[in-house]
Amino acid sequence: MNAAALPAGVERVSRIPYRLLSWGVPMGPLTLLRTQGRRTGLPRTVPVVTLRHADLDWLVSPFGATQWVRNIRANGRAELGRGHWFRTVGLVEVDGETKLDVLHRYRRAFGFIPFVRHAFDATPGDGPSGFRTEADRHPVFLLQPRG
Repeated sequence: MNAAALPAGVERVSRIPYRLLSWGVPMGPLTLLRTQGRRTGLPRTVPVVTLRHADLDWLVSPFGATQWVRNIRANGRAELGRGHWFRTVGLVEVDGETKLDVLHRYRRAFGFIPFVRHAFDATPGDGPSGFRTEADRHPVFLLQPRG
């Protein structure tokens, strides 16, 4: 099973926030996600957007089962942060109505970003149930603090 291919230009554009976040520059909901490579065991770091909803933090992969998603599925934990400050988190993949609600909120909150807007067929006006047909394409993880 191959990981999802990122849309053209996403990797190139993500270098800028990656660099700024690695220097410790705050960038709103953008943060660095550091996972352990499932085959190599080496650290892999990518910029991601965290969503705060219902007093919980969520990670959504708008581009499907990317490498970071596959690493999390293999390990269940990661680190989030910027600069030299990272915190360890557990990640639990969610399904069902909760997933639909999170996808709806994510698309509504970050739809102004062209890559996010184009990754979804459903729109905020469709409500959470409008995301049912594409829910399998967008993994959603609940973040849980770990010590």
